[in-house]
Amino acid sequence: MTDANKAPQLKEGKRTRVQLSCTACRARKLKCCRTHPCTNCRKRGEASSCTFVGRGPRGKTSQGRASPTHVQDRLQHLENLILSLTQQRKLEQPTEEDGDSEAIERGEVDDFNSLEPTNARDAPPAHSSDRHDNGATGDRRSPLSELGTRSHTLTPEGSLSDPPGKLVAQEAETRYIDGAHWRAVLEEISEVREYLREQDAHSDDELAQNEATDVAGPTLLLGLHKPLKKEELLASLPPRPITDRLIAQWLNSKEPVIMITHIPTFQKEYNQFWDRPHDVSLPWLALLYSCITMAVAFHQRAGDPGPLSLGDSAEAMDTFGKLTAQCLVQSNYTTPAKYKVEALFLYTMAEFLRSDDAQVGVSFLLGITIRLAMRAGYHRDPKHFPEMSAFDGEMRRRVWTILRQLDILISFQVGVPRTVQEWQHDVELPRNLSDEDFDENTKELPPSHPEEVYTLMSYTRAKSRIMNVFGRIADLAFSREPVTYDETLALDRRLDEAHDLVPVMFKLRPLSQSIADPSDIILRRYTVELLYLKSRCVLHRRYLGEDHTNLRYAYSRWVCMSSSKEILRCQADLYQETQPGGLLYRDRQFPTALQYADYLLAAMIICLELSHTRTTTPPVGGGTSDDIAVVVRGSEELLSALETSHRIFGEMRHRSADAQLGYAAMTIMLRRVKQQRSEQEGQSEPTHSSFPPAYGSWQLEAPSSLDALDIQPMDGVTPGYASLDVIGDMLDTPTNMDWRLWDLQIYGIEGQNAGNAGTQPVINDVLQPY
Repeated sequence: MTDANKAPQLKEGKRTRVQLSCTACRARKLKCCRTHPCTNCRKRGEASSCTFVGRGPRGKTSQGRASPTHVQDRLQHLENLILSLTQQRKLEQPTEEDGDSEAIERGEVDDFNSLEPTNARDAPPAHSSDRHDNGATGDRRSPLSELGTRSHTLTPEGSLSDPPGKLVAQEAETRYIDGAHWRAVLEEISEVREYLREQDAHSDDELAQNEATDVAGPTLLLGLHKPLKKEELLASLPPRPITDRLIAQWLNSKEPVIMITHIPTFQKEYNQFWDRPHDVSLPWLALLYSCITMAVAFHQRAGDPGPLSLGDSAEAMDTFGKLTAQCLVQSNYTTPAKYKVEALFLYTMAEFLRSDDAQVGVSFLLGITIRLAMRAGYHRDPKHFPEMSAFDGEMRRRVWTILRQLDILISFQVGVPRTVQEWQHDVELPRNLSDEDFDENTKELPPSHPEEVYTLMSYTRAKSRIMNVFGRIADLAFSREPVTYDETLALDRRLDEAHDLVPVMFKLRPLSQSIADPSDIILRRYTVELLYLKSRCVLHRRYLGEDHTNLRYAYSRWVCMSSSKEILRCQADLYQETQPGGLLYRDRQFPTALQYADYLLAAMIICLELSHTRTTTPPVGGGTSDDIAVVVRGSEELLSALETSHRIFGEMRHRSADAQLGYAAMTIMLRRVKQQRSEQEGQSEPTHSSFPPAYGSWQLEAPSSLDALDIQPMDGVTPGYASLDVIGDMLDTPTNMDWRLWDLQIYGIEGQNAGNAGTQPVINDVLQPY
């Protein structure tokens, strides 16, 4: 080959320098100060022609794949445009904008939404053609779908509306980019967008080719041990006949979480998997293993024997849970992709069902799941993304709805604020549709069925309004800001309105009128009613100890007493009907840790009322002592409800550390109440044996009575009885009740499972699979 032929190649391969100077200074070979307009152009009176434009290699057009050097040019151009806008506004509005522009120049402002005109009428109209004015560059759409792009629109108030962000769908992942994120700005530049997506696709291809290799991410999240290969994960599946039975158990369950699975679609994917098992993706395999784990959990909680080949249900659940975790870790579950959110959520629910006790690890797992869902855009309603199919959009609504509801319940249970606040999402309720009403080929969703038509979505929709109000009530419970009584009464009205809107199908009715109803419907009625009653108690309980003689708060006392009595009545009904021969015997895995804490809350409220000594102080507001006494009638009835609840906790204490703690707590409550009542009635001092003994001296084989506490710990369970000291202190000083301390000790985890690693969720199965 001649030198003449080589010369063009050498010239073509020459590295192109990044142009940092303006075009005029570069042509004149002058040193540019890199401001806009630069000093040289201002001195020459050519400020209007001062431009910063990066050029590609000579002899090439700007079309085609952008090189890394050219991408840097485009980023430099973007920075110059921002600086140009800042300095232009500084010249036009020196008194109002100096602080902002100086902050931009110092790099102290990272939200460029603050650069929007203060008067929306002065803002230029947003046109799609204005966003891509790069001459020959143009706006070339990537073959990969870009969902949800839309320009900013003016709201009726004259301010810019919040952009919905972008949902970037690729073969290996689907991720959501918020409108405030810096990458959303880069997505507006076509060449930068294409370059970044090509790099992402290249990285995804490499990951897909080597799935068993170590994935990039925090070691704490992705584990320390050697992962299994896909072949090993597939080999760990039970034979198909056994797997078929387990999947059938999951698909035919009545649990509310089944709604995240579109049964006809899953059945089709399941059959395709068995036809070509080695073509399966790791996220879908994680979903399969999580469904199997849930099915085994149902067997375990109901006490039914599972398939003989699986052996012990607890061991099988542990094994399949670890396999689910292996698949999630190897697929790098911290990056959003199809099936990952659903698989991680079912893994979390399996951990929730592992024990009847509250587990702090479940709240951590649920928080990770919610963060992953938000990263994938589940928190934005699918209407913002017109390219998304109707099927995918509706299934996303289902997943997000149940994530939000469990976030409120479990966060309150463990004593922390919820993860998702109302302003962070705008997802509509999923429609009241059955799985047969739509599929992946549906172009437009059919209208929602009337609320009277029962579907898998009916229960979740029925309690959604009450759940929304309870979320606000929980926010106030954790808030450090004072709450006015008017705010409390306003929330009380909202709660009653939400309760009135519950469909007739899910309104509580006497069991004698429910003998022809399915057991799952009966159970759902009780759970909706318990949620409403608990919400009332949490809302009004702050007024039980304060101003006990003030008629202004008599309504709150009445609400707490009546709701607490109803909660304990529901506990008695559910316990009786879940015994052999009862209407709910097939659902005998109820209650869960969520209900145990609710029963204790109701019992404590009643004990506080009974602990108040009769006062001769005239009530505030001109009433009499009799006016206050009218608030709660029938103390004997309240005491009877407490004793019934105490007996139920005593019967259930061998299966749950939470029930065991509840039994001990209620024993203390009843003793204190009976002691105070006897003193008020002028009876003789109780004998020494009627006082609660020191916690360290409790006998394990004592008779079941209030005079000798019967505490028989479960095998391997060591409840934290020391935390019960707070109960006695609160009953001694009911006017100074600290409900935050109560939530920490009773709803919190440390007091319930202290020293008991066996009841904690196997969160390390995700963190450290093996």
